[in-house]
Amino acid sequence: MTDGCSILVVDDESESLALLTGILAAEGYQVRSANSGQLALASVAAWLPQLILLDIRMPGIDGFEVCRRLKAREETRDVPLMFISAAREVEERVKGLALGAVDYITKPFQREELLARVRTHLELGRLRARLEKQVSQRTAELRTTIERVRESEERFRIMADTAPVMIWVSGVDKLCTFFNKPWLAFTGRTIEQELGNGWAEGVHPDDLDRCFAIYSSSFDVRQNFQMEYRLRRADGEFRWVLDKGVPRFAPGGGFAGYIGSAIDITDLKRTQEEALSRQKLEGLAVLTRGIAHDFNNLMGGVLAVAESAEINLAEGLPAVEEIQQIKALAIRSSEVVRELMIYSGQERAHLGAVDLSGLVEEMLELLKVSISKHATLHIDLSKHLPAVQGNATQIRQIVMNLTINASQAIGEKDGVISVRTSRSADDQDSVPSDTASSKDDHVRLEISDTGCGMTEEEKARMFDPFFTTKTGGHGLGLAVVRGIVHSHGGAINVVSTRGKGTTFEILLPCAEAHAETASAAVSAATPEELSAVFGTVLLVEDEDTLRLATSKALRKRGFSVLVTSDGCAAVDVFRAHAEDIGVVLLDLTLPGISGLEVFDQIRRIKPDVKVVLTSANDLKIAGSATSGERPAAFLRKPYRFADLMRELQEARSEASQVISGH
Repeated sequence: MTDGCSILVVDDESESLALLTGILAAEGYQVRSANSGQLALASVAAWLPQLILLDIRMPGIDGFEVCRRLKAREETRDVPLMFISAAREVEERVKGLALGAVDYITKPFQREELLARVRTHLELGRLRARLEKQVSQRTAELRTTIERVRESEERFRIMADTAPVMIWVSGVDKLCTFFNKPWLAFTGRTIEQELGNGWAEGVHPDDLDRCFAIYSSSFDVRQNFQMEYRLRRADGEFRWVLDKGVPRFAPGGGFAGYIGSAIDITDLKRTQEEALSRQKLEGLAVLTRGIAHDFNNLMGGVLAVAESAEINLAEGLPAVEEIQQIKALAIRSSEVVRELMIYSGQERAHLGAVDLSGLVEEMLELLKVSISKHATLHIDLSKHLPAVQGNATQIRQIVMNLTINASQAIGEKDGVISVRTSRSADDQDSVPSDTASSKDDHVRLEISDTGCGMTEEEKARMFDPFFTTKTGGHGLGLAVVRGIVHSHGGAINVVSTRGKGTTFEILLPCAEAHAETASAAVSAATPEELSAVFGTVLLVEDEDTLRLATSKALRKRGFSVLVTSDGCAAVDVFRAHAEDIGVVLLDLTLPGISGLEVFDQIRRIKPDVKVVLTSANDLKIAGSATSGERPAAFLRKPYRFADLMRELQEARSEASQVISGH
C-alpha cells in the first residue's frame, strides 16, 4: 500500500531519471522529477515531497550541496533523503550519511531492493511524523498541566497568604515545605529559617518533645491530629496556639504529606480561665451562704437547747433530752465540715466491714430531733444483713444528708419519711444498670419521702456541686452523697415525681468479713481494769475546751490524767513520767512541734506506749511518723467519748494478748 505517497526523483541522466520515475509510478506513488540540483530545490520549495531520491554527481549544484541546503531549512530538514549514485567510494557514502541522508543506493540497483528501501523509509517517515505529532500533543498537554499546576499553586499561595490563620505544609519526609505569610509575620522569621524543622526553634522547650511525639505518631498512621503548644511571637512572647494537621494525598491516591493550620488561642484561654474563676467564685459565694446559713441554724439550735437545759437544771428538772439534742446538733455541725472536705478531696476514708442496719438505726436516733415535726418516720431495717464494705463515718454522712433532705422536702406539710435496708436480691427490679457486680453482692439503703419531689430539670442537675433549690442551701449534700457512693464502689438510683416525692436507693457492696460491734470485738472492761492496764493517760490537746472536757471525763472514769497543750511540753512531761504513762491521747496539730514529731520522740523513749492520734483532718498522714510505726488508733474530731472508750478497750485487748503471749 503506497497511499499515494509523494516522491521527488533528482538525476541529471535522463535514462536513469525515466527508469526511477517509471518504477515508482508503477507502484502508485506520486512522482515528480528534476534533472538538476537547482530544479530540485525549486521543486521542493513549491511542493514538499515525502521522500527524495537524489543523485550525487550532477552539474552545477551536486547532490551533496542540495542535501546540505535542504537540511539547513527548518521546513525541509525532516524530509527523508536517499542518495542514488554509480560511485562506490566509501568516502562518498559516509559523507552523504553525515549530511543527513537516510540511505545510499548504488547504481545499477535491483528493482525489488529499491522499492523495499523506499517503502521502509516512507513508513519510517510516517512513524516519525506520527511520533512528532504525539510528542507535540503531549508537550502541549504537559505545558497546559504545568500551567494549571502553577496557577493552582499560585491560587493556593494567594489564599494561604490571605487566610486569617497560620498555614504550613510538609512532605512525605515530615519536613515542612511551606509557611504562609501570617505564620512568618507571627514568628518574625523568613521562610528559609522555618523550612524543614526550623519552625521548631520557636516552640517553647517544655512543649517541644510533646509536639514532635504527637506529630510523628500521627504522621506514621496518616491520621488527623490536634495539639496545643506555646510558640514564640516576633516580639519574644510565647503565645498559646492550637495547631491542627490533616494528611494530604496526590490525585493518584499516594500520600503526599500534611497540611495544617494554627491559631493564637492565648486570649481565648485567658478568657476561659477568667470565666472559670468567676464560676468558682460564684460557687464559693453559694457555698459560703449555705454554710453560714447551716451553721447559724445549728448554733442557734445549740444556744436555744443549752438555755432550755439551764432552765431545767435551775428548776431541778433533768436535762437529758436537751443534752442529746446538743449532741445531735454538734454531730450535724461536724458533718457540714466533712461535706466540704469530701468534696475537696481531702477526706480519705478507711473501708471496713460495717453493719448497715445498726449504723442507720444509731444515726436515725440522733437525727430524730432534727427532723420536721410534720414528718412521720417509718423505719424498716432488716436484721442479719451481710456487712457492707465501707467507712462508717461516710455512710453516716449519706444517712444524714438524705434524711435531712427528705425532711426539708416535706416542709410544713404532713408527710412520711421511710428508711429501709434490705438485701438487693430481694427486689430484682431495683438493681441499677451501672453496677457491674451481681445483685447478691449488694445491700440496699432506701430513703424516700412524700414531699415536693423534683422536676426533670432539677433531677438532671441534682448532683451538680453548688446546685440547690433551697433558700440558703449550699448545694453540696447530694454531690457529697454521690461521691461517697462511687468511692465505695456502689451505685445510686433516684426516682422522683413533682408533687409526689422522691426515693433514693443506695447499693453498697458486701464485705468479705462480718461486721463486729464494739462489744463483740473486745471484752468489756471496767475503768479500774483499764486504768490498771494503761496506768496514767497523757492528754496532749491545744484546744482548751476539748482538753478540759476530755480530762474531766477520763478522771470521772478512774483514769489518772496528765495534760499539756503544746508539743515540746508533751515530750518533756512524757520523759518525766514515762514509767507511769501507758497511753497518750495526742492531737496532730500542736504549737511548738507537730503531733507526728511528738509521736516519734515518745516512741523512742518508750516503744510500747499506746498512742491514740486525734485530728480534725483526715488520717492520711497519721502513719507516716519518722519511725515508720503506726499509732494504736485514730479518732477523727469531733468524736464522742464512747468512741474514745471503745478505742481504749481495743488497745487493752491487744495489750492483754501480748501479756498472755508472754
